[in-house]
Order: sequence, then C-alpha cells, then structure tokens
Amino acid sequence: MVYTADMSSILIKDIPAELHERLREAAARDHRSMNKEVVALLEAALAARPPELPRPIQAAFPLTDGWLERAVTEGRT
Repeated sequence: MVYTADMSSILIKDIPAELHERLREAAARDHRSMNKEVVALLEAALAARPPELPRPIQAAFPLTDGWLERAVTEGRT
C-alpha cells in the first residue's frame, strides 16, 4: 500500500492493556510499526467480510405491531 497525504486518520481510545501488548508484539514480529500493523489487520478483517448484507427473508405475512403484540400476549416469545 502506498501512503499519501490525503489519507484519513483515526484515533483508537481505551484499548485494553493486554490487547495493546498483543498488537505491539504482532507489529514487532511482522517488522511493522504499530500503525501499519493496525492497518494490515483492519484490511485483512474487512476483506474476510461479505461485501454486502444478505437479502432479508420474505415473510409469509407482514409482521405488524398488532401481530407482534398478540404473539407476546400468547407467550410466543
């Protein structure tokens, strides 16, 4: 990846000490700065996710507020 001046920045706060240490160790193992390690981990994590959400399931009937209230009243939770 080529870094340019127009790249965005992010500040991550309240990282647990154990996670920070694991990140530091991973960066050292991979010969990266902690920042470059975070970018690499985020890229890998996001690449593994599906590109979009699956389509919603089509219900056989509309789930209205009235239907949901009856279901709860009848104990179908």
